[in-house]
Amino acid sequence: MSKLKEFALRKPKLTSVFLWVLSAIITIACFMYQDKTGPTYPLEGTLDTAAGEVNFKFLRSETIDTDLKIMLLDPVPEGVSGYVQYRRYKSHDDWAEMPMAAGKFEFTRRGSTESVEGFGAELPSLPERAGKYEFFVHIDDGIGEAVSVTGDKPIFARYKAEVPMTVLFFHILTIFLSMTIAIRTTFAALIEEKFKGLITATIISLIVGAFILGPLVQWYAFGVWWSGIPFGYDWTDNKVVVEMVFWLWAAYANRGELENRKSVLLAGFVTLLVYFIPHSIFGSEYDYRSGTGHGTAG
Repeated sequence: MSKLKEFALRKPKLTSVFLWVLSAIITIACFMYQDKTGPTYPLEGTLDTAAGEVNFKFLRSETIDTDLKIMLLDPVPEGVSGYVQYRRYKSHDDWAEMPMAAGKFEFTRRGSTESVEGFGAELPSLPERAGKYEFFVHIDDGIGEAVSVTGDKPIFARYKAEVPMTVLFFHILTIFLSMTIAIRTTFAALIEEKFKGLITATIISLIVGAFILGPLVQWYAFGVWWSGIPFGYDWTDNKVVVEMVFWLWAAYANRGELENRKSVLLAGFVTLLVYFIPHSIFGSEYDYRSGTGHGTAG
């Protein structure tokens, strides 16, 4: 670290550019991790059968009025078939079954449309915001008994109302900028650069992204503005509250002529920590047994 400080003193502009680029790369890596580990990311993988490998893709999030696609991707080995066992989550429904049939399946995720061929089933859309399916996908290779892709663990898929792409784009953009600035602020404190202005920029961008545009996305998707503390336990909402508390503390600890680099380093560490929590954990959920839910207007 001392060598980086020396380099920063000799070439401050180059160091600054390098640290901004590094901060953006770290942010992109965290976003990719969050996206792929979250419960709404499509479940993808390969199942070995006696007939050969079967590649699958099961959607776990969909927009109301769009059927939920559950797919085995071409090339599907000859003789392989499948069916979906499903019911509404937190309901008194009996299990229903739907056979998978050959076809072409099209779905959209975050504005990007994808089309695949193979075998699949399309579960009928749920009309409730945050309504969920729980389901098992059974694959039969024509030799042994049909097996569940996920064993005895059900797969969950949640429905939401449509969120305007403009709102979603600016929400993601400001959250990206907020984290990039937060990491850059941490680097500044680490190599003893000036960082007080960066603390302010971190807080402002976090307010816009997480506390203005974030609730707007939540309102469009589920009909509520906030489902974290004190109204619920949505980790996506609660973790940005934790992040904000630590950055506000860093701002207070560095007010006026005070300089407390440790508070900035701690806030940066907490920022990285919260971004390793997958998106939408303990998120909005409708309960069909009671006709109500948490984090949703139904």
